[in-house]
Amino acid sequence: MKFPSFRLALATLAATTLGVVVGQAPAAAALPSDYSITVSTTFHGSGYSESYSREFEIYSGNGAWVGTFWFQADPANGAPGDALKTCDMEKDGLGTEIRMDIGSSSGFQQTDRIASTRGMGAGYCDGWKTGDIAENTSVALKVCLVRGTTEYCSGVYYART
Repeated sequence: MKFPSFRLALATLAATTLGVVVGQAPAAAALPSDYSITVSTTFHGSGYSESYSREFEIYSGNGAWVGTFWFQADPANGAPGDALKTCDMEKDGLGTEIRMDIGSSSGFQQTDRIASTRGMGAGYCDGWKTGDIAENTSVALKVCLVRGTTEYCSGVYYART
């Protein structure tokens, strides 16, 4: 069946609009390839079901320390448990975010908690974002560099409360 060009244009517009309305938001871009992430893990307790915290640092391609991100599983050294925090260390126009998906052990499905320096200047640390999570719950974490609607995010890392 041959469509007149007006009907074809209208069908294309409708399909595009429908895709935008019911489609998912575009995924965040990956961190630039010359950036690096270091990850440290602190175990709390012993055995298979022990909880563990994560600390992330991102460095730019020229070696500048861009930001630090924390997931604190259990209270320690003045930090609350089940908490997120981030600090922006570099005057590069990008903020830092750490996102948590509570209960996920197979990918990042949704953001349940976030700590962010979005819109703030370098040297700013967001306060601890807390809330009780049942013990032995898996959480998925992502760290991101953000500016406005632009986002560059890591892959998924896991921890346990």
